[in-house]
Amino acid sequence: MEIRHLRYFVAVAEELHFARAAERLNIAPPTLSHGIASLETELGARLLLRKTKSSVALTDAGKRFFDEAREALRHFEHAEIAGRRAARGEIGTIAVGYMHAASCAGAVPESISMFHKKSPDVTFHLYHHDTFTQMKALIDGGLDVGFIRKPQRYPTGLTGFVVCRRQFIALTIEMEAGIWGNLAAVLAPNSSPEVVNRAADTFSVLTMVGAGLGMSVVPEQLRRLDIPGVVYRRIVGAARQAEISVVHRKNESGLAVKAYIELLRKMRNR
Repeated sequence: MEIRHLRYFVAVAEELHFARAAERLNIAPPTLSHGIASLETELGARLLLRKTKSSVALTDAGKRFFDEAREALRHFEHAEIAGRRAARGEIGTIAVGYMHAASCAGAVPESISMFHKKSPDVTFHLYHHDTFTQMKALIDGGLDVGFIRKPQRYPTGLTGFVVCRRQFIALTIEMEAGIWGNLAAVLAPNSSPEVVNRAADTFSVLTMVGAGLGMSVVPEQLRRLDIPGVVYRRIVGAARQAEISVVHRKNESGLAVKAYIELLRKMRNR
C-alpha cells in the first residue's frame, strides 16, 4: 500500500467528488481514479460508490477505512516533519559536561541559550565533571560535548578548540589537567604550596576557605560566587592564561550535536 493512495482516498472521501479531489491534489482525474481502484483491489473491498460521473459516497467499509487512513496520514506527516527536522539538527538530545569555571565564565549557559532559541526542541542534559572524567565519558559515549581545561593533547578519537580565555589566576583541584604547571605561574621560583586539605570540586574548596581552613587559588571568573567567609584578591603578574576548551568526538555523527559544535565555533570567533 502506497502512501499516495491513502492521500488520494482521503481527498476523495473529504470532497466526495473526484474532480474537486483531483484539483486539490493537482493530479489528473484518471490518475486519481486509477489510484483508488488500485487501493480497492489491494484491500479487497469497495470503498466508494459513484452517485454521478464525479460525485461519490462512502461505503460502510469506506467510512471505517477513512478514519484509519486519515489517522495514518497524520502519523506519517508527523514522522516526515520530525525526520526533516532531525536532518537539520533541530531535534534530539545533547549531553554536555562542564567544569564550574566554564559555567561561571558564561560559555555554557550562553551557548545553550543561543542554541535553544534556534532549536527549541533539542534537549540538553548537563553533568558537572572534571576534565579527565569528561574525556573518558566522551570516549565511552556518555557525553556528547565537554567544556574542559585545555589539555596538552587530546586523547585518541577526541578533538577540541578553545572557546574562551581568561587571564590566569590558577586552578585549585589537582585532578584538573596541568594544575602544577599552572600554580608555578603564581608561585616564587623553586617553591611549592603546603597542601593542608583536599576537595573534589571547586565549591568544596571555597567552602573550606570560608571555614578558615586555608587559602586557595581559583580561576578569576569564580569571583562571582558569593560564599560567606571568602574574600577574593586578584594576583597580579601572572603571565599565563586559563583556556577553556570544547572537546568532542572526531567522528561525531549526531546532527544536533554537530549543529551545537558549529555554534560554539562561531562563538569562539566573535
